[in-house]
Amino acid sequence: MKKNLIYQVIEIFWRFVLCSFYFYLSNVVLIVSLLTLKFSLVTSPIYLIGLVLLYPSIGGLADLLKDRSWNIEFIAGFKKYFHFYWVNRFKYLKIGLLYTGIVIFLLFDMYAVNAVIKNQLFSPMILVLLILTLVSLGWIIGIQSFFKIDVKNSLKMSFYALSHFGLNSLMIVLLFFLIYMSVSFIPQFMAFIIAPVVIEGLILLTKKPLQQIRLQLHIH
Repeated sequence: MKKNLIYQVIEIFWRFVLCSFYFYLSNVVLIVSLLTLKFSLVTSPIYLIGLVLLYPSIGGLADLLKDRSWNIEFIAGFKKYFHFYWVNRFKYLKIGLLYTGIVIFLLFDMYAVNAVIKNQLFSPMILVLLILTLVSLGWIIGIQSFFKIDVKNSLKMSFYALSHFGLNSLMIVLLFFLIYMSVSFIPQFMAFIIAPVVIEGLILLTKKPLQQIRLQLHIH
């Protein structure tokens, strides 16, 4: 029997709710830290651990969103999510450590420029580098959901995509900006599905360019 539009919308929404639940469950360290611990030099290691553990969760969420076999079954989705999380954990931990290190370095540079050197000339340049880092991470998420390759080749492909598909890279920036802006205006219960909406958006934005890259590079 053909499903009507309302049923399909409800099914998609519920799928996002379940994906969010699995995602937030695996990030309990970061969530508890944000809710209970004030960021300081003493608590920063806990925040760092939570941030690094965030990346395998992003990978697991991307793989789960791409997998349609579990439909909207809670137990099936739960098992698949943590299977994807566990199988690819080291790969995403490497990506997480790399990008976290780059962002911390750029933020420290921005602080040094504004507070120590007191020169506003380099701030826009560092901000652009931060945005490019975020876009590169967006491509990495799409690449890892599309291909199953190592970190080194993922980085190479993300730089290739970043330089050859400027419109898609711009759309990734707009996606992050719209999500950032929408958090203040959408109903509170909608915030629960922000994570899968962002990842699903990244997958859709990068899918067509990555198909072209696969044909150009003869990747099977």
